[in-house]
Amino acid sequence: MRPLRDTRPSLPREKKANSRLKQIEKEYTLKLAKSSQIIAELQTTISSLKEESGRQQLAAERRLQDVIQKFEDEKQQLIRDNDQAIKALQAELETRSNQVQSAEKKLQHRDLEAQEQIMYIRQEYETKFKGLMPASLRQELEDTISSLKSQVNFLQKRASILQEELTTYQGRR
Repeated sequence: MRPLRDTRPSLPREKKANSRLKQIEKEYTLKLAKSSQIIAELQTTISSLKEESGRQQLAAERRLQDVIQKFEDEKQQLIRDNDQAIKALQAELETRSNQVQSAEKKLQHRDLEAQEQIMYIRQEYETKFKGLMPASLRQELEDTISSLKSQVNFLQKRASILQEELTTYQGRR
């Protein structure tokens, strides 16, 4: 039986093959070194980019927080300003309401005074001039009294209208 391969040493082929293997090994060693260097550079770049990304994200979050805080501060200021404006309007409304009430009281007081004066004048008229006056003068005085009564009625109606307007105005607020 014969061996499949020639086991005899063939030196020139072996040397050539060894030389070729060594050359290939050197090439791959160089390629491996170059690849290792590229990998190291890429890892450094990736690390730098991650750090930069982290810094940028942190800076963006800070800016976002600053903007949120600014808007929150503005919101709170607007709320305070609005509350002050509401309080001022309420105070003005209260003042106006008090003025209206005061005017109504004055009007009622004047109305009462006018009615008292009318009553007094009537009593005085009746006691002093009863029977002494001519009918035309009496009619003229009675007409004056009627006119005064209608003026009082008009003033009362006007006061009522003003009160209704005030109530409507207060109802809107």
